[in-house]
Amino acid sequence: MSTQTAEKKLIQTNVKQNDVFTAEIRARDWATNIATTSQKPLGAPLPTELLLSALGGCMIAGINREAQARGVPVDDIEVDVKAVRHGGPSPVLDDMQVHVIAYSNAPAEQVRPILEALSSNGTVTNTLKRGMSVTITYDIVATEK
Repeated sequence: MSTQTAEKKLIQTNVKQNDVFTAEIRARDWATNIATTSQKPLGAPLPTELLLSALGGCMIAGINREAQARGVPVDDIEVDVKAVRHGGPSPVLDDMQVHVIAYSNAPAEQVRPILEALSSNGTVTNTLKRGMSVTITYDIVATEK
């Protein structure tokens, strides 16, 4: 029996405040803005919406990868993700629901196993389902008045 070591890869992003309403996200050679408050309507998603979108994007990537490996044509994919936000002193998202729509001319019997496999075979999906430890460190940099 062979023992396989799981590959570890560091994933990193940087978020820097632009102003009191927005921040810039940088990952690899890509950047976009996010809203940091819901008090002002902006053309940028809130961090909670990005979290939900990350799950949808992860699922689309996995479906495309698996469909290609199996030779099953998938023409388009939509992923709707909803969650309930509980406010208060420790706000949290709960009751996440995901609905996947795959557009394909292949028989449903070929597409369904690809979609079912993604409910337990994606980095973001597994992280959200299993939870993870979060370590937060702080630096305070003095600025001139």
